[in-house]
Amino acid sequence: MDQNFVQNLHSTLQQTSVPDTNAVKAATEALQNTFFKNPACVPALVEILSSSPDLAVRQLASVELRKLVAKKSKFWTKQQQDTRAGIKAKLLELVSQEKSTPVRNGIARVVSGIARIELPLNSWPELLPFLFSAADSPDAAHRQSAIFVFYTVLETFVEDETSGLAQYLPQIMATFSKALQDPESLEVRITTVRGLGKVAESVDEESPNDLAALQGAVPAMVQVLNQCFEQTHAEGAKNIFAVFEILLQIDSQVVNPHIAELVDFFLTKSADKNAEEDLRLMSLNAISNIVAYRRARVQSLSLAKVMIDRVMPIVVEEDNEDPDDETPSRLALRIIDSLSTELPPTHVFPPLLEQLQAYASNSDPHHRKAALLAFSVAIEGCSDYLRPHLDKFWPLVESGLRDPDAVVRKAACLTIGCLCEDLGTETAAKHASFLPAIMDLINTEDTQRQGCVAIDSLLECMDEDTIAQYLPSIMERLSVLLETADVKIKATVTGAIGSAAHASKEAFLPYFPRAVQLMTPHLLLTEEGDELDLRGITTDTMGTFAEAVGKEAFRPYYEDLMKHCFEALNLDSPQLRECSFIFFAVMARVYGDEFVPFLQHVVPKVIESLQQAEHEGLPGAAPDGTVNGIGIPGSSSEGAVAVNGDADDDDEDDQYVDEDDWDKLNVNTAVSIEKEVAADSLSTLFSATKAGFLPYLESSVSELMSLLDHFYYGIRKSVIETLFSFISTLNEISGAAKWEAGAEVKTPLNADVQKLVDVVFPAILGAWELEDDRSVASTLCLSITDALSKCGPALVVPKYLEKTCGIVSHILEKRSPPTLDEFESDAPEDQEASEYESALVSSSVDLLGGLAGALGADFAPLFSKFLPLLVKYYAPGRSDSERSTAIGGFAEIILGLGGAVTPFTEQILSILSRAITDDAAQVRQNAAFASGLLIEYSNEDLTPHFPALLTALQPSLVKPAENDTEELQVTRDNACGCLGRMILKRPDQVPIEQALPILFGAMPLEQDHAEWAPVLTALISLVQGNNAVALSHLDTILQLFAHVLGSKEELISAELRGQCVGFVSAIAAQAPEQVEAAGLKPYLV
Repeated sequence: MDQNFVQNLHSTLQQTSVPDTNAVKAATEALQNTFFKNPACVPALVEILSSSPDLAVRQLASVELRKLVAKKSKFWTKQQQDTRAGIKAKLLELVSQEKSTPVRNGIARVVSGIARIELPLNSWPELLPFLFSAADSPDAAHRQSAIFVFYTVLETFVEDETSGLAQYLPQIMATFSKALQDPESLEVRITTVRGLGKVAESVDEESPNDLAALQGAVPAMVQVLNQCFEQTHAEGAKNIFAVFEILLQIDSQVVNPHIAELVDFFLTKSADKNAEEDLRLMSLNAISNIVAYRRARVQSLSLAKVMIDRVMPIVVEEDNEDPDDETPSRLALRIIDSLSTELPPTHVFPPLLEQLQAYASNSDPHHRKAALLAFSVAIEGCSDYLRPHLDKFWPLVESGLRDPDAVVRKAACLTIGCLCEDLGTETAAKHASFLPAIMDLINTEDTQRQGCVAIDSLLECMDEDTIAQYLPSIMERLSVLLETADVKIKATVTGAIGSAAHASKEAFLPYFPRAVQLMTPHLLLTEEGDELDLRGITTDTMGTFAEAVGKEAFRPYYEDLMKHCFEALNLDSPQLRECSFIFFAVMARVYGDEFVPFLQHVVPKVIESLQQAEHEGLPGAAPDGTVNGIGIPGSSSEGAVAVNGDADDDDEDDQYVDEDDWDKLNVNTAVSIEKEVAADSLSTLFSATKAGFLPYLESSVSELMSLLDHFYYGIRKSVIETLFSFISTLNEISGAAKWEAGAEVKTPLNADVQKLVDVVFPAILGAWELEDDRSVASTLCLSITDALSKCGPALVVPKYLEKTCGIVSHILEKRSPPTLDEFESDAPEDQEASEYESALVSSSVDLLGGLAGALGADFAPLFSKFLPLLVKYYAPGRSDSERSTAIGGFAEIILGLGGAVTPFTEQILSILSRAITDDAAQVRQNAAFASGLLIEYSNEDLTPHFPALLTALQPSLVKPAENDTEELQVTRDNACGCLGRMILKRPDQVPIEQALPILFGAMPLEQDHAEWAPVLTALISLVQGNNAVALSHLDTILQLFAHVLGSKEELISAELRGQCVGFVSAIAAQAPEQVEAAGLKPYLV
């Protein structure tokens, strides 16, 4: 060994820590460009590790040595065998002797890096015996060193299947079992837990003994974590929490037998106010992970109630002012949120309701706040379940808005926002109660901002007629605030005014010029933070104004606002770019062809957004946030790995990523959101400008395709939607004839459309194979369904039909990644689903209906395979949503099959006969619709079933005196449609004298206007057939026709309208007085 080289290297390492910037820079350059280019640096660094008296130099030497071994493994393999043997022996000696823990751990990492190379070659036989011996040493420091080396070496085992862990596993487990009970060193016990985590990552679970050994170690691992709490060892606790997180995330059964005990332990620690806050936060995060990754286990053990009961007291705790800070109360709310989205509502809401009632009546305002916040976060995941029960919750919100304590009133404003997001129609119907209370909050300084946010949400849900009575007073108050309030308040006020414009439409015109005048200065703001937030919201609001008042009223401001948006693109603000893209899309929608000249400036900016890197400055990171195919590899706080897969690459330094940087990867950033919006905007730009967009279509498709595997699910959703919308829009402008249903394509796609389909469809089907997010999978199904309705069977026939059907069957059979409880093989197949899971099933059934519509009678062979899958979703134990989905699916499939449904009539009828009397209105409404369609299309004589069907329909046809919900209205409308179809099919088998008065009592239809077709057609048929009962009710019948023909809404198709006008005109020839009395004279021809 050249001692001059060693001494010079030692001196240079020392220079990196002197308080002289120039000296440090020179030393760093010398290390990188001279010393670390020479393989001799490896033995030199080992010598420095063994001999330098300078602790800082030894620590730096260990860090640089492990980097060199990891990054430039050829430096190691170029060493002579005797040199390598000497280094390996020396390192094992040093790791036992080193007194400094950081240096000792650094040496252990070096050992691990060398083991990565040597163990697969069986060229370090001394290593494992040394570790087993040292782990049994009477010296605690030696045991700690050995276990730490063991832990780092085990990382090699995990990542390299050829390293042969299995043969050593019994001895390793025996060593770890003893080390978990180490009598002296908590460090030994902590590191052992970390080692066990690594073993669990690679153990063969088909080996029951190995699995049992690991499962048996879990209680002791929990005990070590408890010791970390007792000794306030935050770093050790963090490491053990990381182990449990990995055990929950990986496909492992190790923790499954202990889920209930883990939940109890984490809940206990979460509630301990004497513990360090960081430790409480880790405990709460661990509970969230259990809910996310072991939801079936949580469900089968009925743990939701336990969790809710025990986290609610934590929700009561006060937060700090910064909403971005994690606090125990916010994480407790996150657990309730996770429970509501991951589990069936029946497991979550009943126990939550108990807590809400108790907390809402508590004299402490923070308890009342907790009730409102817990309710708020549970709404999204339980909205369908909540809808029929909302009357129980309105008083909670109303009293919250009027509460004497501001903290409760603020929480009630947040609740309004959550209700409007997922139950907008129902919440808007409470305007008379909510709006005056919210206006009062806007007039009070301490609740002003929250009040503006609440009114923003509420106005967006209101319709034009309802908002009219409030608009003058709302705009008067908001306009004053827009002039006088601070920047933060102005941002919420601007959003609220936009929502008022959205709801009131042309009625907003009188307020429009003044609003633009007040807001335009916001578009000149450039300071990061609140000012740019206000600029972004103003940009969004201007777009809302354009759609509300129309293009002519907006035209004087159009070009200036476009300039402001182009300027905003240069401010290096993802949020402003996002708002600009939305504005451009809205302008394209409002102005159509007039927007085409702007495309040459807009589309390149959108493409540029899609191309931008999200993790610049992180070595080895690709623009999509991954490192050479590694997704989210972990978050070890120590160590480094070479990820390029090329052991002989000396020069590609950018391929090296230290594990300390891994947590920077795959994070949903502001740029990710911007890209999501950019992808959405391309869809609108093309659909609005049609042929004007064609020059940009190819480049847009190319960029979108590159994002199909992006780590952020929102981008994947937007890309899928946009690509399919491109297909539909291109098909529309190609002038394609109306397609015909059938497995044999009679209307082929235009060549350019087919080319686009052949680019897009295979790529998306490939992405589907790896997709594990439910919302993305749902978007995929709905996007294909929509494109099928516009393009017809040629979209999938013949190339993609089998794989498209495979998507549906995989979801319905719970064989797709988004539907698998992949870590929980004991989860029952028919276990009740969460609303998010039900939504995915619903979207797949929609796709099934879309395929039936596209294939028509040719869908029958496929339906015979799907029928059993659909039937199982109408079964005891299934949620209301799933049962409704199954019955709705039958309706769509009957509609698609037409007469080809006949062979399936008895099977379908047996299900519909039960569904028509189901407890859930949403099921009954679909059953009524499906029953009517089956009667209409099946060639089988169903008249023997008419009496039972009429009896079952009758309760749905009665209008209640109160609480006539939208769901009940749809049910009644569909029952009317079913009765109309029965009359059309076999009027002689329907007791018309009883049926018509019942039908008239249920009129007019209020929600499902498509059912006017069978109702009106049936009445026309009866009258034209001179049915005596119908003729006796002619005045009533004519009044119904007057209602439909005179409505401002287009309740019926142009074709049916023509039939109705012809019918009324024919009646007028015989009974002109009756027609005139009904007000139908203006419609005569």
